[in-house]
Amino acid sequence: MIGLDFADGLFIYLTVWLITLAILWGRELWRQKVNDWKVSSSQLFTCDKCHYAFLTKENTNITRCPRCNSMCLVRKRRGL
Repeated sequence: MIGLDFADGLFIYLTVWLITLAILWGRELWRQKVNDWKVSSSQLFTCDKCHYAFLTKENTNITRCPRCNSMCLVRKRRGL
């Protein structure tokens, strides 16, 4: 059997928890960076029917309005 006194066991327990928390924190930072919205005028669109302004992801040609659920064609804007 491995000889382990209380202080060593507590140190190992706390070390494992700190490593676990550091890994989870790094994972959360990575997920925020991947899923983060970068608001710009090229992503802001308005529905032609209800005139509701909403954000869409880049490189989409067709999207749905969140308010009236109608199809909206994404037009490329010039000069913005």
